[in-house]
Amino acid sequence: MRKRLINWGQNLILILLAASALFLISRLPLFRADLAVQVRSFLSAGEEREEGQPGQMAEMFPSVHLAVTSESDYGRCVHMYAGETDSLLRQCIPLFQEAVGSATEVGETADRLLREALETPSLYLDLTEELPLSVVAAWLGETAGFDRNVRSLALSAGGEEHAVLYLRGGEGEIFRCYTALPVSAVLALSESCAPNGGGFAYERGLTSIPPYTVLPEDMQAPVDIQSIVPAGATAYNLLTALDFNAHTLSRYTSNGVEVVEQSPRTLRISAGGDVGFTSRGEVPQSLYQVSAAGERPTATEALDAAWRLAEALTEGTDAAPLFLHRVEETEEGWTVCFRYHVEGIPVLFPDEEDALSVTIAGKAVTAFDYRCRDYVALEDSQRLWLPVSMAAAISDQQGGTGLSVRYVDSGGRLAAQWLAD
Repeated sequence: MRKRLINWGQNLILILLAASALFLISRLPLFRADLAVQVRSFLSAGEEREEGQPGQMAEMFPSVHLAVTSESDYGRCVHMYAGETDSLLRQCIPLFQEAVGSATEVGETADRLLREALETPSLYLDLTEELPLSVVAAWLGETAGFDRNVRSLALSAGGEEHAVLYLRGGEGEIFRCYTALPVSAVLALSESCAPNGGGFAYERGLTSIPPYTVLPEDMQAPVDIQSIVPAGATAYNLLTALDFNAHTLSRYTSNGVEVVEQSPRTLRISAGGDVGFTSRGEVPQSLYQVSAAGERPTATEALDAAWRLAEALTEGTDAAPLFLHRVEETEEGWTVCFRYHVEGIPVLFPDEEDALSVTIAGKAVTAFDYRCRDYVALEDSQRLWLPVSMAAAISDQQGGTGLSVRYVDSGGRLAAQWLAD
């Protein structure tokens, strides 16, 4: 009996040592790509995962730009401001999901190598804003084995058996990753997309616009919209949605702003739909608490808390839905910001502030600023709309740092416009 126990213990130790060694080897940057992904696939074979399904964050994720290349000599298929219902984006999500979930980072690479990769059958996903990779992975319905801030992702069929993933940061830094995604998956999708004349700014001879700006051949003019403060943006609805006592007498009006105080919280509500919240201490209501496994919330944990608040505000007032803009780490915690979108086109305010900005310190929401709005599409849009090539040329001549389409909400009727960022 004692001998059997000793043998069993020795076997268990050997198994643990072997598994540990395989995992450590698979993390080496110089380890051969195809064997590395096989090792990681072996170690994760027991994990059950629903493939090809976007994560729970899909409804809050902003629209993106896409560029799919089959053979670059024949052009690319480009979609600007593709939202969750875009058919091409829905086809791309499962591939990026598998790639990000299995990615092993090799190291930083040259811009030239990314451009060469984009000349092969490839997929390019421009997030339009820099976000933590962990947040992007959560949108895709995955988790990433490492984290860094990314502005865009590219999948290339340039590998022998498995696609290569490129991660590009907001400052232009590029990192190369091995993945377990078969090259055949990228080839199949890229070959199914007919080129539509789109491309990148660096292919059009534009020098001032960022080189990886995605430019379609043409773009239909977005509809005009009407900006309104929803009828549901009442003090009663806001107090109820935010877990305040809607019948409290601890309130007063100052310069047209209703101020409600329920220590340690203060809420300010203006007739124009602007809402401000501050807290000077711990708040017991769960709406203001951040669920975190560690001492400090992760980016996704902070985003979960901010999104709960965004949903409470939207549903409580019948306002337009909010979409993620940025997630930034601060010394005290996180700042999470959201914008409005209309058919994928972002809505800005003249002061360039966001529709909702949430401040998180430690494990609590300590402040937020919200602009409660709704937008109604108008059917009588009759105006000139610059072709993409002309808008890009003007921005390039003016030394713009980017080119985008935006609504600017100054109240009343709004028309989308090209902006040189």
